[in-house]
Amino acid sequence: MTRVVHKHRLRAAAGLVLVGALALTGCSAGGSASSTSSAASSVLTVGASSGIPQLNPAIRTFAFEETLFPLLWTGLTKWDAAGKIQPDLAASWTSNTDATSWTFRLNPGAKFSDGSALDAQAVVDTFNYYLDPSTATQESNKLATISSVTAVDPTTVQFTLKAANAFLPESITGVRMIKVSDLADINSKPITSGPYTVSAFTPDSTVTMVQNPDYWGTPAKVKEIDLVKTADSTSATTSIRSGDINVLAGLALSDVSSFNGDSSVTLVKPQSLSQAVTWEVDMTSAPFNNLAARQALAYATDRATILKTAYYGQGVVSDTNTMLAPDNPFHATDLQSYPYDLDKAKALFAQAGVTDGSTLTWWSASAFPEQAAAGQILQASLAKIGIKLDIQTNDTATWAAKFYPAGQSYPGYIIANYQSVPASPAFSMNFLLSGRCECNWNSTAYDAAFASAIATTDTAAQQADWDAAQKLENEEVPLITPVISAPVAATSSSVSGVWLEGGGQVHLEDASVN
Repeated sequence: MTRVVHKHRLRAAAGLVLVGALALTGCSAGGSASSTSSAASSVLTVGASSGIPQLNPAIRTFAFEETLFPLLWTGLTKWDAAGKIQPDLAASWTSNTDATSWTFRLNPGAKFSDGSALDAQAVVDTFNYYLDPSTATQESNKLATISSVTAVDPTTVQFTLKAANAFLPESITGVRMIKVSDLADINSKPITSGPYTVSAFTPDSTVTMVQNPDYWGTPAKVKEIDLVKTADSTSATTSIRSGDINVLAGLALSDVSSFNGDSSVTLVKPQSLSQAVTWEVDMTSAPFNNLAARQALAYATDRATILKTAYYGQGVVSDTNTMLAPDNPFHATDLQSYPYDLDKAKALFAQAGVTDGSTLTWWSASAFPEQAAAGQILQASLAKIGIKLDIQTNDTATWAAKFYPAGQSYPGYIIANYQSVPASPAFSMNFLLSGRCECNWNSTAYDAAFASAIATTDTAAQQADWDAAQKLENEEVPLITPVISAPVAATSSSVSGVWLEGGGQVHLEDASVN
């Protein structure tokens, strides 16, 4: 949640940042920004609306920092473009039968960028740093089942868990190998463990990365990658068209159609969608503490129009009102749909005391234009059944303060938000565990189904548990999920190998420029 907030808050940065960044790129590449094509095989310039404020991967503050992870910091495991888990520093892993003890075998000879050993003890040091309660890391929930980490020998690491976790290899993808003894200098003299190292860093502006000669894995194809902060969507699209930047991370959805037929630019979308648009309501205060009110809102949601108009057709509707995309292989099949039906919505609202002349409040952030558009569509629908929707658009801090963190009371509010998560239900569905969702849904039955799915290695049993949890989400309507949106990136046609996670994180580690 927090990372989404920052990602969009930084979108409105000044255009001068990009101009300065490109000048820096020209110097480092031995030519001007416009000469990128002549140095095509050596430099990749990436524009994004967000700058990078700091380099410690453990305490990342928003989503775009994750772009650096596979470039600078290896993990034991990693995601691939299909959303499957793959080896990284760990060549293989096994668990005991009840998934409470895991053993990871490391690739031998791995080194940090300063030439020091990236061995089992370095892995233990890294995990102990992440597990330290004083380390403010967003990975803590994913690591909660880990009791201890031990170096068995230089290439073997053993994890002992407090509770069974069949998804440990997935849970630890966000833990990146860092040289803990040098953390104090990570922003000035970063020691990396990935295929690149940092040659220049200006916080919230530019990061210049060059190939790491001590990288233990397959060398990167591009010698230098420059991340630069763009000004706004207009300047960003102009820059990708002109070739001033080779990759645009986070293309504004309103600009996607403008690239149709443009052979100079390739649009990149994820193989699987996992960016759920969510509207949160307070389930502990009227009227949404009444199931009928939540069901009414679900039926009053014109999902098709919202997808077409607010999200420019980029994504899919969520007919079952669940956070897993309909084509997600873990999506349950026995769920009721919520078609657009204002007569049914009016009757259900009446059961909850929301009658003709009642007013609800739409609460959105000004940095998310698609939220305002969706609110207007809902406003028009509710007006047809006599219910007013007061649309209030706020700066990001004001928006978040109304409902974040969980436990706030906001009667009568519908708060626009979205969740940017991996497609695996072990990570997307944990948002609805008790105490997590700002909707204040605390369901012991949902918690039990989720815990059971995590604890078993039997895939059929896992799916039965995911099905049970989704059925509860589908019937109890803790969130309104009108669509699963599709993030989009753009590259010059000369660039290949760039891919997106379902949540929108751009991957550059396999990029090449012809």
